Amino acid sequence: MFLLSCFLPFVTFAQELEVSGMVVSIQDGLPLPGVTILIKGENSGTTSDFDGNYSIRVSSTDAELIFSYIGYADQNITVNGRQNINVSLKQATTDLDEVIVVGYGTARRGDVTGAVASVKGSSIEKGRPLSVQSALAGRVAGVQISQTDNSPGAGMRILIRGGSTLTGGNQPLYVIDNFPIIPDDSDPSQNPLADLNPNDIESIEVLKDASATAVYGALGANGVILITTKLGKTGKPQINFQYNSGVSVMTNTPNILNDQEYLNWQIERGPQLNFLNSGNQTKEQQWIDIKNSGQRGSVWIDRITRPALTNQADISFSGGSDGMKYRLSAGYLGQEGVIKNSDLNRTNLSANIQQKIGKNIKIGSNITYSLKKTKGLVTVWDQNSLLKTVFQLNPFMPDDFEISEFPVDDPTFIFNSENVLTFIDEVQNFSETERTLGNLFFEYKLTDNLRWWTSYGINRFRNSDSQFYPTTVRRGQDPNGFAKFRTRNTENTNFQTRLNYNKSVNKHSFNATAVFEARTQNVNLQTFGASNFEEQSLGLFDLSSASQADFPVNLSEETTAASYLARLGYSYANKYLLTASFRGDADSRFGSNNKWGYFPSIALGWIASEEKFMKDSNTFDLFKLRISYGETGNSQIPTYQSLARLNTQRYIFDDALAVGQVPGSIANPDLQWEITTQYNVGLDLAFLNNRISVTADAYYKETNDLLLDVQLPLTSGFQTAVKNVGSISSKGFELALNTVNIETEDFRWNTAFTFSTNKTKVLDLGEREEMYFSRVFNYNFRDEILLRVGEEVGTFVGYIEDQVLNSQTEIANSPDSQLLENIPGQVKFKDVNGDGVIDSNDRVIIGNTQPDFIGGFNSEINYKNFDFSFFLRWSYGNDVINANTLFLDRVGNGNWNTLAGFADNAFSPLNPNGTVHGQVPDTYSNFMKSNLIEDGSYLKCDYITLGYTLPSNIWPKSYIKSMRLFARVNNPFMITRYGWFDPEVSSGFGTVAKVGPGVDFASYPRSVTFTIGASINL
Repeated sequence: MFLLSCFLPFVTFAQELEVSGMVVSIQDGLPLPGVTILIKGENSGTTSDFDGNYSIRVSSTDAELIFSYIGYADQNITVNGRQNINVSLKQATTDLDEVIVVGYGTARRGDVTGAVASVKGSSIEKGRPLSVQSALAGRVAGVQISQTDNSPGAGMRILIRGGSTLTGGNQPLYVIDNFPIIPDDSDPSQNPLADLNPNDIESIEVLKDASATAVYGALGANGVILITTKLGKTGKPQINFQYNSGVSVMTNTPNILNDQEYLNWQIERGPQLNFLNSGNQTKEQQWIDIKNSGQRGSVWIDRITRPALTNQADISFSGGSDGMKYRLSAGYLGQEGVIKNSDLNRTNLSANIQQKIGKNIKIGSNITYSLKKTKGLVTVWDQNSLLKTVFQLNPFMPDDFEISEFPVDDPTFIFNSENVLTFIDEVQNFSETERTLGNLFFEYKLTDNLRWWTSYGINRFRNSDSQFYPTTVRRGQDPNGFAKFRTRNTENTNFQTRLNYNKSVNKHSFNATAVFEARTQNVNLQTFGASNFEEQSLGLFDLSSASQADFPVNLSEETTAASYLARLGYSYANKYLLTASFRGDADSRFGSNNKWGYFPSIALGWIASEEKFMKDSNTFDLFKLRISYGETGNSQIPTYQSLARLNTQRYIFDDALAVGQVPGSIANPDLQWEITTQYNVGLDLAFLNNRISVTADAYYKETNDLLLDVQLPLTSGFQTAVKNVGSISSKGFELALNTVNIETEDFRWNTAFTFSTNKTKVLDLGEREEMYFSRVFNYNFRDEILLRVGEEVGTFVGYIEDQVLNSQTEIANSPDSQLLENIPGQVKFKDVNGDGVIDSNDRVIIGNTQPDFIGGFNSEINYKNFDFSFFLRWSYGNDVINANTLFLDRVGNGNWNTLAGFADNAFSPLNPNGTVHGQVPDTYSNFMKSNLIEDGSYLKCDYITLGYTLPSNIWPKSYIKSMRLFARVNNPFMITRYGWFDPEVSSGFGTVAKVGPGVDFASYPRSVTFTIGASINL
């Protein structure tokens, strides 16, 4: 017995075990300080330190540890004799107590009655996107993000629940660290999200319904996107470094004839060309001679493209204590375009600091700086674009031809053609964008329930563009070299002061917010040009060589605005919710009789899952109903629209050019806001222990008092004036589904799915039933965009192609045509009205560019230290106007190249049953017709990522806390029936881009990018 008692302590000691490890967030891999670690069934435990490290002694090798942290789901882990256990905690799928950012403050998620979607910065950062806009695409139901093209630094258009206007701004309001920024809707590349570093984002909240956006009044009609940037956390200083490098290659090239196909096509159609152009010397034998010589031609698109490199690097330094928190960061993005001589360079700096003074005062600042430089092509919306010409050129054009000397009798000659190699080497096109955003704030805790918050911020934005065209390209030929410059400087200021009150009494909870805000905006625009360059080798860098200067333009605009806001929130027993707000806005843009606008909202919520009958059923973890109503306004209109303005007019006086001022518009003191009224019904569900969550919303919004041009009597001296007439509506449905499909100690698989529909229709156009817009393609069309009462926005009209006239019998049986001559090989348009004549009365709706629905699907899998994810996006039912084919379907035009499908199916004596027009007069190309309309539906994979986080015990004594390596493929595949680079494109600017989106003209090629990178925490 004595010997046994001596060994008992050693037996007990042998069963005890020291367990240690690190606790990190599964979203971003960062250490979590202050995590509570308890031994199940015992009263002992510990917490993780500033670096996420912990150590705990357990009394049994089979002990079970419970890891818990605010905002994260608890995790139970059995020791199983292990001494090192690293833990990754996930954020709670549904947490009613989670605090999210809303307008002018924060709110408990359970108390939110509006349609608000959140995107965590950790989910953005892990994918290493090049821009914030691309990271949002497909992740938020009801938000449509479309790129203008695929060039480096290209802009994106963002629509929340469809457009709210026809002529004003349709872009949402962006609020970055409490500073509101109204984007320049005329140029998507100047979107403020394009200037942000995705690595600096803490969270993004998207406010969609009027209950959420009405607090922004005249700024909220198009929805609101709230961006909160990162701030340091309490603990030791942390350094995070991320770097990735990739290569991009062009994909999805249009099917143009190659050199041998082109030769055969020219030889086969030679007899018909000779027949149609009787008297001209046939070139058939010349093409035969080229073929017999064995000469090979160029694939011109390959001559101007390249594998393009991308390098992205970010570093941040952060930390904090009970009194101060800070974060400093720097980022760089260098992106080459797959088209030679096109690239993007972006530099980002940020500094966020908060300091407590005593117990009641907090001060801080948020400063971000970005410098973005792009070099490249004038692509979309340019009839002389390189990316139009490169597909027109036949493969046998010589490399060194000069546009001024190319012989017309050469068989490869193309009239008015461009040397694309010269163009890409000698044309200069530079753009530089600089943005500095600084915001200072002061917060004073007046009582335990009342806080006073004041801020002042400045947003300085500069954009400059410069272009030079030498005489070796057509645009610069006549003026003997031509340069143009444009600089826009914008300064916005924002002063805001508010009171936030929160009080809970028994089951009653109240919150109230009162805000005063004042804003100013000053814009200066300068443009000038120069031509007739004696020396052109330096281009933009030697303006002294220009002997002629164009008239410079210097425009300045100044606007001011002021706002008042009152908001009240009430909740009873965390079950019954009420939110109401009322905002008044004054803006100098509007008429003297309507300076002020007033915007109310109200919303109700019921958390039924908190009711006893729901809890007893144990079916739903969350069952929440929401209903809201609100009004918002749109102040995104041109300045001085309400005033009588003078325009500059040039005229000849005394045989010399003079400049004077003439009346430009009539005053309208009654000009007022466009008012958007919105209704929303929403449902939030969570079940199976929060492993499945669903958010569904249905909405209807209507905008009245649209600002449109109205015809004036001739006696007024003016043709039109801008007045408040007309209305449009949008209605739709949104669904977001998040699931945790599998969750074990080592394996986790979660998915996110979004689906949304929206249709925007014209309800009223004042005294008119329809309006037309022209020159979408900068070509020969007229009135091809239609706005008609009862029809959807994005409607195009034109002629329906009925058939190709293949015989004299078909010609004899065809209606008379006032548009195209009825000859063999010509297209016959459909006689829609059946009157026996094909004329302008047969023009009908042939397409609509609004999608039936859009969506996204994200899948993330984590197995031990491995992570794998991919993201899919889709759009269905939208048409695309493929204007690129306008310059490739002219199979009767000499030596231009064409699409293989056109050449193979063109009417000719050898192919009398051809389904594409043959060698006919080119007037066919002057009409908007149905063959330009293509199905723009697509399914895209935005990225596929595979990552591995190295175990922390690899370097137990080093400064490295964690390291993740990853490989990624961007744009690996796309499924579509569209015939050009990418159906997700919208050329054009201004009003035509709003009423007629989905036009593809000379767009930049799509590319696939292969990337490897690393993220290191020190």
